[in-house]
Amino acid sequence: MLLENNQLIIVDIGASGGIDTRWKNLTSYFKCILFEPDPREYSILKENSDSNLIVLNSALSDSNKTVEFHLCQKQEVSSIFPPNFDLLNKFPDSERFKVQKNIRLNTDTLNNQLIKVGVNEVDFIKIDTQGYELPILQGSYDYLDSVIGLEIEVEFVEMYKGQPLFDEVDGFVKSKNFSLVDLKRYFWKRKGTGNTTNKKGQLIFGDALYFKTPEQILKISNINQEKIIRSIYIYLAYGYVDLSQVLLQEAKNINLLTEEVFISLVKTIKKYEKNELGKSFRLRKKISNLLHKLSIIINLDEDYSFGTDQKIGN
Repeated sequence: MLLENNQLIIVDIGASGGIDTRWKNLTSYFKCILFEPDPREYSILKENSDSNLIVLNSALSDSNKTVEFHLCQKQEVSSIFPPNFDLLNKFPDSERFKVQKNIRLNTDTLNNQLIKVGVNEVDFIKIDTQGYELPILQGSYDYLDSVIGLEIEVEFVEMYKGQPLFDEVDGFVKSKNFSLVDLKRYFWKRKGTGNTTNKKGQLIFGDALYFKTPEQILKISNINQEKIIRSIYIYLAYGYVDLSQVLLQEAKNINLLTEEVFISLVKTIKKYEKNELGKSFRLRKKISNLLHKLSIIINLDEDYSFGTDQKIGN
């Protein structure tokens, strides 16, 4: 197994829901660092963690400072930014954003937190922090240099007062040599519009998927065979067979892969295509789905069925 002694390093920021327990027997292939500032959710995550999950009750930002964290009625919509009810009240179920309590938190950068837990590089980052994604990315510093993919919740309207919107986040991420490869969009319909099944509604937010291209991966400082292997598995997890094939061939052309590893990766990609796993991946704001998909690639003897709506990746 190519990941046997070559663990994927995945960071989940805003880790509400955590890792699905059905995949815990496969976590020997992954190390996951989960950040969750909401004390309610952190307690649950900590209780269900294991040796390959590092759960941190840390609030991340672009610097060390004190912020107010708004604990909302529905914990998944809690944010450092206050809810913007001028917008939210135009749509159903805005009550879930009602602030139950404000707590003061001391923030740190992702860069500092990863150093503290002894993580030298990261392969994949997921961020879902209700409008606070950009400051967290800005506090990642050089770690983004080694990252292959990013899954980021982005907003197109100001759900929270003062939050950065998609164009700012997209501009920053692209400046770090990532390309936008997919966007899962969410639309809300106005209150009091009755049966609106034939109306799309307003684009409010989305889940954006960014990758470094094969060409950018090969420019990573100290790129090696182990990183190429992990990159290919991440590409496959989202259904990007073409990117995995290009990276595989280009890495072989510049002698980054042994013949044995090259042959093994060719077989992995062929098995992946045969099992049509790319059609089955759905993103539901949990890093468990990435681990799930990677576990299928590793263990191709299982049969899975997924829905087809709102998927990200091919």
